[in-house]
Amino acid sequence: MVKKSTPNPDLTTLQRTELEADLVQLKLDLEELLNITEANAQPVKLKDNAGRLSRMDEMHNQSILLANRNVTKNRLRQVLVAQARIGKQQYGYCSSCDENVAFNRLKAYPEAALCLQCQSEVEANQD
Repeated sequence: MVKKSTPNPDLTTLQRTELEADLVQLKLDLEELLNITEANAQPVKLKDNAGRLSRMDEMHNQSILLANRNVTKNRLRQVLVAQARIGKQQYGYCSSCDENVAFNRLKAYPEAALCLQCQSEVEANQD
C-alpha cells in the first residue's frame, strides 16, 4: 500500500495544529505519570512491612501499578509514532487502509493510527 505524503485533506490547518498540541500535551502527561509512579514501581522489600498480609497487599498493589505503567509506556510509544507520522505527512491517515481518520477520533485518541473501521476489525479478531 502506498503511504500518502500530504496532510489529511479532511483536517483543517486549525484542527491539525490543535491535534499536534494535544499530542504534545499527552506526551508530557504520560511522561509525568511515569515519573510520579517510578518510586512505587521498585520491588517491595520484605523488611518494609511487618506482616505477611501487608507485604501481599503491597505486592498486589505493585503488580497493578506495573500493569498500568506498561499501558502508559505503550501509549507513550504510540504518541511518539504519531508525532513521527506528522513529520512524514502521514498523520491522520489509517496505517492499515490509508483512508482518512476522522477528526473526532483523533481528538479523542490523538495517537490513533487506525480508522474506526480498521480498529474495530483488529479488536474483533482479538476475541
